[in-house]
Amino acid sequence: MTRSTRARRQTSTPSLARFFTKQMLMFVALALLIVMVDFFLYTLIAYRESNEHYNDDSPATAVRAVDAALSRGEDGAWTLSEDGEQALDERGAWALLVDESGAVAWSQRVPDEVPRSFSPNDVAMAAHYAEIADYPAFFWDRDDGLLVVGFPKGEYWHESLTYPASTIANLPLYVLLVFAVDLGILFVLYAVARRRTQSAVGPIVDALDALSEGRAAELNLKGDLREIGQRITETSGIIEQKDAARANWIRGVSHDIRTPLSMILGYADAIAADEGASDDVRADAQVIRAQGLKIKDLVTDLNTASKLDYDMQPLDLERVHLPRLLRSVVVEHVNSGLDELHPLELDLDENALDAVVLADERLIGRAVENAIANARLHNERGCRVQVTLAVRGERALVRVADDGAGTSAEELAELKARLARARTARSAAGSYGEEHGLGLVLVDRIVRAHGGSISIESEPERGFSVELSLPLA
Repeated sequence: MTRSTRARRQTSTPSLARFFTKQMLMFVALALLIVMVDFFLYTLIAYRESNEHYNDDSPATAVRAVDAALSRGEDGAWTLSEDGEQALDERGAWALLVDESGAVAWSQRVPDEVPRSFSPNDVAMAAHYAEIADYPAFFWDRDDGLLVVGFPKGEYWHESLTYPASTIANLPLYVLLVFAVDLGILFVLYAVARRRTQSAVGPIVDALDALSEGRAAELNLKGDLREIGQRITETSGIIEQKDAARANWIRGVSHDIRTPLSMILGYADAIAADEGASDDVRADAQVIRAQGLKIKDLVTDLNTASKLDYDMQPLDLERVHLPRLLRSVVVEHVNSGLDELHPLELDLDENALDAVVLADERLIGRAVENAIANARLHNERGCRVQVTLAVRGERALVRVADDGAGTSAEELAELKARLARARTARSAAGSYGEEHGLGLVLVDRIVRAHGGSISIESEPERGFSVELSLPLA
């Protein structure tokens, strides 16, 4: 398990509560939205139905219109005015008047199947069910009888319901219960849908994380996301091919350069040591040798970065005695005799004389050498370079500091940003910078591969320092 994977899992633990809180808030918001939409729809439908059926077109309106339009003359004849006729015609309705004896005293457009006389029992049953001979009927009490207005079959629906008082009293509770059950079902459906979505998207996110960390990704998805999985797998394969091609190219170039470079360094050494050569020639040979060593260091850095990037060379971990390693690095630089402008010092704290780390000795030595080379490279007029070793808690601190020109706050911030970008880049070689080159990027890669970290500090005209923090064995 990589450190980034462990970090993501640790971060996911506290975020779990936030996730469920967010889901609950989203669910509550969704439920409130549904209630508001339902209320709006109910209001809209009620308003529409009221305008269409319960205003001027309501049965009660028709009954009142017929009641007002029906009158009896002095000769005993019944008369329905034009308003009453119009009210019946517009609705396809009929009307009749039942007198106290139950006989039909007056009628208008009454269907044949409607009786012409009614007993008290017939009137009671018709009023209870609001229909006569399957015709919806509405009743209006008059001083001279009972007015009945009937409408076409199927025009209105009437239901007479009787409930215990306790049922009506508990009705709000029942409504709340049904509402709660509906919310529960909705939440379960919402949670299942979210879980299915996350389970489908989760492998894609993991694959993208793997690609961002330079690891291969292969997805075998089914369903609608299968094509996305195939595209990610194909992309991973293309990236792997390009990485392999880049690594092979670096390895091939390094191999091709090694032999001619060794010959150049050999001849330069011979000329520089030839007492018969002129001083100018010997000085030029020294310059050639110094620049050749820089090329050699760069090739070595490229090879090391490539191997770290693509896991081509696993770390050869062993117990490394840091004081001995640092002495070896410093002595090698001093004995090279190439750089009198950059005197090198080694300072070991008393509590660090026995400091041991579990590391690849060659790589850690390379990191320290690069930090020293960085100090020499950016102080061409010379500076003093000091290598110190201290122990703080469970960490060994290797510090390479110079008293040279230093760098501005803006340049330091840019360098830190470049290192941060390099940590997420697929290739350290692709993080090569103009000012500090591959050196510090490689130092950071090597130290982090050992579970450590680096920090850099600098001020203008007050030098530059690189501190390597490594866990003690």
